Amino acid sequence: MNKKFSIIIAMAGLLSFTACHNDLNIEQDSQLSANNMWKEQADAKAAMLGSHARLRTAFNNGLVYWGEYRTGLWGPGTHGGLSQTERDRTYQGTMDNTHTYADWENIYKIINQANLVIRYTPGISFNNENEKNEVLANALFVRAYSYYWIARIWGDAPLVLEGYESADQELRPNRSSAEDIFKQVEQDINEAARLMPASVTAKKTASIGAIQMLKADYSLWMYKVRNAGNAYLTAAQEAVNVVISSNKYTLQSNYAQIFSSASENGSEVIYAWNYQQEEHVGGYPSDYQFNSATVTPKYHYNPIVVGTGQQWTFYTDAYINVLKANPADKRLATTYQTFYDDGMKQNFAWTNKYKGTWLNSTLVLDSDIILYRLADAYFFDAEIKFYQGNSTQAISSLNKVLERAYGTANYYNSTVNVKDVLVKERMREFPSEGKLWWDFIRLGVVFEMNPHLAGKENQENILLWPISDNSINDNPNLGGQTPGWN
Repeated sequence: MNKKFSIIIAMAGLLSFTACHNDLNIEQDSQLSANNMWKEQADAKAAMLGSHARLRTAFNNGLVYWGEYRTGLWGPGTHGGLSQTERDRTYQGTMDNTHTYADWENIYKIINQANLVIRYTPGISFNNENEKNEVLANALFVRAYSYYWIARIWGDAPLVLEGYESADQELRPNRSSAEDIFKQVEQDINEAARLMPASVTAKKTASIGAIQMLKADYSLWMYKVRNAGNAYLTAAQEAVNVVISSNKYTLQSNYAQIFSSASENGSEVIYAWNYQQEEHVGGYPSDYQFNSATVTPKYHYNPIVVGTGQQWTFYTDAYINVLKANPADKRLATTYQTFYDDGMKQNFAWTNKYKGTWLNSTLVLDSDIILYRLADAYFFDAEIKFYQGNSTQAISSLNKVLERAYGTANYYNSTVNVKDVLVKERMREFPSEGKLWWDFIRLGVVFEMNPHLAGKENQENILLWPISDNSINDNPNLGGQTPGWN
């Protein structure tokens, strides 16, 4: 799967050229032109895989900038107090319209490619209908995932459902309401679920499991954040039940192996982005390493993770205290490690999550980034049970995951504060996975957990991002900056 994936993406990349729509900055690719593409099923499959590659590229660092770096749990790196203005402003929630990640260009490139797959695939002859349906379901999944993030990051935004192939086509859409974008996300999720063949077991592209996890994620957001009603809590429960009862996924016994390059595609993984040498490596884990020149050579990757960069960011002291609250927590060996380098007379602290491979004395960041895994399903299930008022079942679901962490069955009993346990155990289970910002908003603790947001509950759109100057200047139909970010 990995080799096939990389070959097709490489071929697609060779065919690109740079004509673009300045208003949404949607790059036009010749491989997506009706004149020389969309003839055979291989064309549609290549374009579908390309949409996943674009998704990975857009979220290469965006996953944490748009998400986890806003939690207040991250700050300057531990070695030399390294910081950077864009990172600092993200931690503090003081981004402006010049911030790199205020720009939505790369996400709309994903959407454009998905739109073209949705447009042209029905007219292509496939060897069997299931293969065609899998391609269409993937495009719908990618579009739903992209718009789900757009609506949560920027709120009102353009809702573009037609693919654009020529720089001559006019594309200056108005902003649609966040409500309309969320409705489209729901439609795409449901159609993807209808089309996806049950036999598909892929982990680097969509499957029934991945679609149902997105549905659970979306439905919980609609229920708790958008106040859209109990039907969404029911939908979330149904989606989680599909995943847990499918018997396609099992919790891995070794937490570290979930994130290891050597043991990727494990039984717990539901959907991940493919990272591999000579195809695509790097991403936000490069923020967590130390420069090899600052570490005694005998300790390079033994145990200190080193590379050519610097540790730009790391956990705050408050977060570290949560992570190491129980020294017996087996996750600590992966999530938080410290070591004293006697040669450099320096303490180092880092995370082993997504630490890549040490190859010929070089760090290769080839660990797949996991978007959904079975532990997510159990945590969603616990949260649903909590909202339903069933603390006993909520704790039971959590304990299924936490037995791996603490080596004890039924680690928590039903007398604990379930919400507090949900928050703290999410922080321990999912650090560096890009999820905690959204978890904090959904669980209603974001203003409590992030000291930079204290007292700002009534500040308009404080949980959104501003729109970039480029987007506003190129498209007058956007109506200017998001209120609260002027």
